[in-house]
Amino acid sequence: MKKRNLIVLSLIVLIIAIIPGRASAIGPLDIYFQGGVITDDSMSFSPLLWSAGINADFKFGEMMMLSPELNIIINEFDFDFILLEPALTINFRLANFFVGAGLTKFFELGDDFWANKFSLKVHGGLKLIGIKLRVYMIIPFDELFKPAIYGGTIGFGF
Repeated sequence: MKKRNLIVLSLIVLIIAIIPGRASAIGPLDIYFQGGVITDDSMSFSPLLWSAGINADFKFGEMMMLSPELNIIINEFDFDFILLEPALTINFRLANFFVGAGLTKFFELGDDFWANKFSLKVHGGLKLIGIKLRVYMIIPFDELFKPAIYGGTIGFGF
């Protein structure tokens, strides 16, 4: 994929992520466009990694939801390094708050294809009508008690 195509695709996803949708995302299936930032355990945000993606919440009863998501992660505004991060989490809800955990994996897009091992993704957040705020931590399974990757997103439902 040419660099120009990746830039256009990323900008479209980012624009959709920051514009609220028309519906209120309160049904049995909620879909959110989301954007956010990522850092390591130093919390320095250097380099600045930002993400844009889509997240769905399949509700099972009042207290449980299954949430697949797909994010594009870009290093600052250098489109030579782009990661694709699919994830699947199971979440438990209490009123508007939720917590959950699941699996994620990073894939590097570009001339060389690279993938890491599966990792644990733990997150929590707040769901309001049409908006989802979330913070998360990604920990490789072989380094469960070592520093992790941290991130936060805001999603707009449609």
